[in-house]
Amino acid sequence: MHTYKNILVAVECSKSSKHVLQKAAEFLEENNNVKLNIVHVVLDLIIADWAGSPGQIPPPLDQEELAQSGANYLKPLIEKAGLDPNSLIVCFGPPAQTILKQAENMNTDLIIAGSHSRHGLEVLLGSTAHKILNLAESDVLLIRTPKD
Repeated sequence: MHTYKNILVAVECSKSSKHVLQKAAEFLEENNNVKLNIVHVVLDLIIADWAGSPGQIPPPLDQEELAQSGANYLKPLIEKAGLDPNSLIVCFGPPAQTILKQAENMNTDLIIAGSHSRHGLEVLLGSTAHKILNLAESDVLLIRTPKD
């Protein structure tokens, strides 16, 4: 079996991330020379349901506040999985492309991410996991997670 040295673990702010983090922890149990980088991507958000007056621009969202909120949610899950919460990297942008760029920059040889079962329109439009699987230069391990 191939021994991975540099693993990127992609997580989102959902309960399903605990499954992804537990699987990542198994790689550390098998080989303590593995470098784990945990990546969370904050989406560039547009407030679609803002209730302002017609023609009014919605107030800007504070991305740093969103990033901090995500980190506050994820760090206890990371610790509970027995991983180092300081290995969490928060990035901004479209999730799949940002994860793939981080993987390239970190010379990742394995990406671990969660995958929900998809139905209907989600299958046609694709998902972050599907894009990572098809576009990654490294190996990809998708963890089947329950939909929150």
